[in-house]
Amino acid sequence: MSRSARQRGLTLIELMVALAIFAILGVLSYRALAEVANSRARLEEHFERWRAIGRSMQRIDADLIQVVAPVALGVPAGGLPNGQTTASPAAAPMILGRAASGGGPEFQFLRLDDTRGVRRVGYRLVDGRLDWLRWSGRDALGEPTVEPLLTNVRDLRWRFLLNNTRLDAWPPGDNRNPLPDAVILELDLPDVGVITRMIALR
Repeated sequence: MSRSARQRGLTLIELMVALAIFAILGVLSYRALAEVANSRARLEEHFERWRAIGRSMQRIDADLIQVVAPVALGVPAGGLPNGQTTASPAAAPMILGRAASGGGPEFQFLRLDDTRGVRRVGYRLVDGRLDWLRWSGRDALGEPTVEPLLTNVRDLRWRFLLNNTRLDAWPPGDNRNPLPDAVILELDLPDVGVITRMIALR
């Protein structure tokens, strides 16, 4: 083989093949990096979602752990007077109803507050958003302070455990028990599923 043949460079075809290989490697590397970035963004989104769910559950737990049913509310131990079967929001220590604006369920109860003593709080589902409600006193008078807790909520169900029986409404007809034995929360989230939590009150 002559000296000139041994020192010849790359041909045009070899150069094009090399460039094609580098281009393919570059595209694969870019797609891999993009997938890693997308996966990281999705993971952060999921983590933030679960953090919001955890904060909401802790808020509900903290309120229900401090629930009270003071005798000063004027509801006699034998039930409501004059044959009443339901208590008004101002008279009942705990009540489950519908939001006044026509939204989802609204659950109100009394809890001990560090600065205000006994205070009425509640939770309301409106347009797929779970709101935390706080009144200035024990009665549901005036508009409460509303703080959004969780978005993208498909449904919210409150159930009550009394003497090993699950009730869909509170207070019961005779209202002999101001508080149930436990409150059962069923939170239906389209991206997670149904989360069930039971908070014992006694």
